[in-house]
Amino acid sequence: MAISANGTKLENLVNPEVLADIISAELPNAITLAPLAKVGTRLQGVAGDTLKMPKFGYIGDAKDVAEGEDIEISKMSTTTTEVQVKKAGKGIEITDEAVLSGYGDPVGEGKNQLKMAIANKIDNDLFEAVRTGATLTATGAMTVAGLLTAKAKYGEDVDQPAVAVMSANNYVKIANEIVSLENTDRVLLNGVVGKVAGLQVKVSGKVDDSTVLILADGALGIELKRGVQVESDRDIIAKLTVITADEHYVAYLKDESKAIKYTIA
Repeated sequence: MAISANGTKLENLVNPEVLADIISAELPNAITLAPLAKVGTRLQGVAGDTLKMPKFGYIGDAKDVAEGEDIEISKMSTTTTEVQVKKAGKGIEITDEAVLSGYGDPVGEGKNQLKMAIANKIDNDLFEAVRTGATLTATGAMTVAGLLTAKAKYGEDVDQPAVAVMSANNYVKIANEIVSLENTDRVLLNGVVGKVAGLQVKVSGKVDDSTVLILADGALGIELKRGVQVESDRDIIAKLTVITADEHYVAYLKDESKAIKYTIA
């Protein structure tokens, strides 16, 4: 049966500007590590694809202090790190039949899929920034004692709230020693399963069994060079609509003193 001229077609349901606004608004909440990152838009309107961003250096480990002796004072250092602006993009196709069938919400599902595709790419870059850029490192067994030793790399800031991001296999090794968060604890990341050694625990498939990443608030930086851009185009032969979304961004290790890479021996 022919489609009525007055019937709802896909091009009537796709508004790229509305989709762009929705995805832009929801994107930060979809990025797993975003709560530990400073998210900014300072790059908007700034020319160039290689930019210099501020980066805080580590003051060094604390040292033994004998009675009556002075505590060593270290000057906080601020350097710059060159970061490359990236473009993450993804596209989908939706046929008229998918809309006319009345089964589900293909446009809404497409919006969610595009949002998650971009969020996961930014997340992957944040994890990689920690793995390759962390200067606070420790090596040991996957035990509570080992995590405590790694956490000690924070020095005088050892009591700052932080989260240990680990694989499911490593989580199993210490699961019996994990306790529930207290009412006074501020949850650092969505999905934390409790805490151990003073660290909140987050299980992630983006960390393998050889590493645990310990992160405090402010360790990471995300700069969005512009809002998410959504475009659509019509294929009049196949009677489908192509929708693409892309984001220009920078994801980097902002503060080395807040990130620890613990390698499992």
